[in-house]
Amino acid sequence: MMDLISNEETEPAPSSTSPGVGSDAKPAYVSWGPFEMSASGLTISVAKGRGNNAHESRVPIAGPFEVLGRARDPSGRSWGRQLRWVDADGKIHTRQVTDAALQGDPATLCSILADEGLHIMRGHQRELCSYLNSCNVPGRVTIVTRTGWHDLAGGSVFVLPTEIIGAAAAERVILDASATGPYEASGTLVGWQQGVARTVADHVIPVLAVSTALAGPLLALAGQEGGGINLYGTSSRGKTTVAQAAASVWGRGSSTGFVRTWRATANGLEGIAASATDTVLILDELGVVEARDAASAIYGLANGIGKTRAARDGSLRDPKTWRTLILSTGELPIEGKLGEDKGRRAKAGQLVRMLDIPADRGAGFGIFDHGGVDDDASKVADAVKRAAVENYGTAGPEFVRLLLKEDVSAFTLRSMIDGFIATNVPPGSDGQVLRAAQRLGLIGAAGEIARQFGICPWSEGAAFRAAKWALRRWIDNRGGTDATEVRLAVEQVRRFIEAHGESRFESLDDERQITVNNRAGWRTGKGDNQEWLVPPETWKAEICVGMDAVAVARVLVDQGIMRRVSDSYQSVRRIAGSSRRVYILTSAILAGADDA
Repeated sequence: MMDLISNEETEPAPSSTSPGVGSDAKPAYVSWGPFEMSASGLTISVAKGRGNNAHESRVPIAGPFEVLGRARDPSGRSWGRQLRWVDADGKIHTRQVTDAALQGDPATLCSILADEGLHIMRGHQRELCSYLNSCNVPGRVTIVTRTGWHDLAGGSVFVLPTEIIGAAAAERVILDASATGPYEASGTLVGWQQGVARTVADHVIPVLAVSTALAGPLLALAGQEGGGINLYGTSSRGKTTVAQAAASVWGRGSSTGFVRTWRATANGLEGIAASATDTVLILDELGVVEARDAASAIYGLANGIGKTRAARDGSLRDPKTWRTLILSTGELPIEGKLGEDKGRRAKAGQLVRMLDIPADRGAGFGIFDHGGVDDDASKVADAVKRAAVENYGTAGPEFVRLLLKEDVSAFTLRSMIDGFIATNVPPGSDGQVLRAAQRLGLIGAAGEIARQFGICPWSEGAAFRAAKWALRRWIDNRGGTDATEVRLAVEQVRRFIEAHGESRFESLDDERQITVNNRAGWRTGKGDNQEWLVPPETWKAEICVGMDAVAVARVLVDQGIMRRVSDSYQSVRRIAGSSRRVYILTSAILAGADDA
């Protein structure tokens, strides 16, 4: 158990009138000195009258509330007291009142508490602060600012707004109110299994999505960073339906439940991500977010750390952190969405952090493999949606409980992922393909472990087959197993030559010497012998804009698209009586670029 920290304040120590702090048997009311707390509220003893008329009178300060314990974060900062009370509608509120807040304006603190239903006498705000400032209780409360795994003195625990899963902690653990997400449960695990899980069992993409929702708690064990998949395709393919199925693992499977929207500010997405740590962040409708916002969000959401901001005193506050898998849906792939911002192109880092997976199995049923007994995909979708709002929020917590009970090791998990990679990644693939395979392998492993636990009534290997299909489609759509930079470099140079290869390149074979406006270079030869000669200035400023010009040249030389002389990517050619340094592109930029 954590050591109790002595209270160094000089006010008299209180006496607790309940069996113990944190006991749910009856309220943990605390009285001390002139202050008395009861079911009627907090009062203070005040001397009134003079002489023979002198007497003590109790003056009301606030409604009843409990002081659950001295609270702080896991690093021993943000000390305060954790309060709990019931509002006029019977709803329970918990909030930490920091010691720092007690040194400020009482009206500011009281307005925050009153906003959550705690009745406070306006003329006695200072007395309330005095009571809290010297209210000493033996209990300790750890305040965490995100969901998921936390290593505390009592052991490793998994924190959700609704429950703490794991070893019995030495003290109460509470999730800060600002970090709570739409976690809730309804129905039973059996109901979810017979509804959502069994309905999607024969469909690859829904199995992939549900497995993604289950994979969040395994990220830390596997030692992987965040990232996700983006299911894209035209409307009415069932993308929202599959998002709702995945959402039902942790909360209500609807657009007003655990399914979030991409339409949010950068700060808003940080808060949402922190509330989804070690679970899943489901973002629907990629099309509603601006391309520029999406570009920065993809890096931030995958890297798991928010912006560094300054505190009121000018010091730096700790940024929000998270670790989550993302399930995104939209009509456009990530690359197409980011391309909406003119002058910008998707970067390889963005494309490997969010894997574009087509939301269509190609069988005529959208995301589904078949149309069910009625051969009607819309009826299957309706059945999934109904099931996702009838039974939800039970599978995810049960998955965590069984992970702890069965003591699934990092070695076992990584062995499953390594086996998936060895079987499905072509030899010689770029590291970006390996990163994608690691994430999809983790997703497949989560689905398989859930099947072994009896949570998902799927056939053996169903989750890995879904992950295998997704990996193959991702590789095919990106153009192979080379680095994304290779494809992007070839495509960018090829587009320039296709657009300007005749109009802006002066012919060295034409004796008429036709003047070319805004010349980008020279051209010579025909057919397979055709070449384009590009001066270094144009190569850097126009053709390779937004990219590393030397890296692009290296890629093209490796692909047999650019000629190289000795140890330089630039050649020297005699043009119009002068020696010019140029990059020489061959006809392969047009004829063989796709094959390359």
